[in-house]
Amino acid sequence: MQFDPVLVSDWLTLTARHSPDKIALVSKGQRLTYRQVDEKSTNLASALVLTGFKKGDRVAICLDNSPEAVISIYGILKAGGVFTVIDPKSPWPVINSIIADSRARLLITARRKLYEGDGPQFPTADSQLIIVDGYKSSPRHYPKALIFEGLTEKLDASIALPCLLENDLACLIYTSGSTGKPKGIICTHHNMVTAARSIIQYLGNTKDDIVLDVLPLSFDYGLYQVLMCFMFGGTVILESSFAYVQDILAAIDKEKVTGFPLIPSISAMLLKLKKFPAAQLKSLRYITNTGAAWPVSHICHFRQFLPQVELYSMYGLSECKRVSYLPPELIDIDPDSVGIPMPNLEVAIVDGRGNPVPAGKPGQLIVRGPTVMQGYWRDKKLTKKVFRPGRYPEERWLQTGDVFRQDENGLLYYVGRRDRQIKSFGHRINLSEIERVIAGFDGLTEVAAIPVPDEIGGEVVGVLVVAKKEKKITKDQIKQFCRQYLEPYKVPRQVWLVESLPKTGHGKIDYKKLVNSLKTLEKGPETGQKKTTAIRSGGENRRRFKGLDDH
Repeated sequence: MQFDPVLVSDWLTLTARHSPDKIALVSKGQRLTYRQVDEKSTNLASALVLTGFKKGDRVAICLDNSPEAVISIYGILKAGGVFTVIDPKSPWPVINSIIADSRARLLITARRKLYEGDGPQFPTADSQLIIVDGYKSSPRHYPKALIFEGLTEKLDASIALPCLLENDLACLIYTSGSTGKPKGIICTHHNMVTAARSIIQYLGNTKDDIVLDVLPLSFDYGLYQVLMCFMFGGTVILESSFAYVQDILAAIDKEKVTGFPLIPSISAMLLKLKKFPAAQLKSLRYITNTGAAWPVSHICHFRQFLPQVELYSMYGLSECKRVSYLPPELIDIDPDSVGIPMPNLEVAIVDGRGNPVPAGKPGQLIVRGPTVMQGYWRDKKLTKKVFRPGRYPEERWLQTGDVFRQDENGLLYYVGRRDRQIKSFGHRINLSEIERVIAGFDGLTEVAAIPVPDEIGGEVVGVLVVAKKEKKITKDQIKQFCRQYLEPYKVPRQVWLVESLPKTGHGKIDYKKLVNSLKTLEKGPETGQKKTTAIRSGGENRRRFKGLDDH
């Protein structure tokens, strides 16, 4: 009797055994079969073991969506390692903070990335750099660096790879936390396989599915498209982004894509086109959305233009991958709902004391099940804070920090956030982190970061800064400073230089009053003039908020 694999990497090997010559991955002009991906990742694993790589060692992958990134993930897992994918657009201070926190022994990145900023800083003397670029020689400044292409070539001798258990660590997913500091979410093979299997189950994926993935592999939503495809034996079309819309649409048409995972900013871009590309999307079987709430207006337009396509509005968080999905047959009835719990996951909505609330009443969403993370890497205090213990270890509940309500039919509705995190273009951003970074700019006395509504991204970052009287600071200087220390999606879209910030009775910044005053400003001078005299930029009174200082 044959049982399903329990390791992420074993699913690739199983699919390669059943369908060796089937195209597994289309990316960067390459079309790789399952046999090729499996063999290259095994060769990489063997080469890593030969360098002294040990079970449990961490590896940071800082690459664009590419065949090399996928091969790296599976090679690391086969070698018994733990991978973390970092967005290559991130500045080196962010990358190095993750390398340091994870204590990564290896960094896999492109040669061109090494010449941006200060470059990598390794936490240990035995840390190693692996370069992806097609050249056969190491860069002059990194003479001991290994070349990726050579590591994926077949070795003359067979190398014994470590034996793994399903509860061994597989991945660290870094995301902003309640403190604004990136935190590593610990995922075992069991966590990842059960999550992927549950999603495959409700999407009804088969080996005939061809999935387009334009989402970064550093984003768990993008990462799982590859993991799932390799489990059900489909084909993944891996693109770097959705920036070149017409090229992506051409790829969907050419490759006969059946599955299209997106976020609201992508659906907004499609709806902004002069003519909705229904003809180029005719091969689609389903579209999924998560990362941020899918606007009902987007859903209605997609139903109008693509009536034959199943639409899945979903909710999830990196700490447990996915929580719920709205069955497609309910999308017209309850388009503002994120549906029901996915298979193999239990949810509850509770009040501040942890007691269940009645149907229709808002409360905090808590979840339990095998897809829930093990905890936060090297942060026992935060791990203890987010988990509510049960009678035994596996009964513990993850407190999501998100406010939900559930109707009498069991459908879930997202209400809002309990802390200062926002979702921008599918990315989770903590406004406290933005404030902490900008506070390092010389000459500022106060900083306040706020969410600003955005038609495409849902919300973007806006900041108000108070400068010392003798300092002349411009909004462009603030933005340039942010680009040095923040990922691109965290850089404020709008900056205001103000004379003061509203305070609470305890002397703290009154964010509620601040946001309300900016909403008043948006209405124009007649209703907002008296309440917004402190809102100025470059010495010029501003009478409108929307679109101000966009970059």
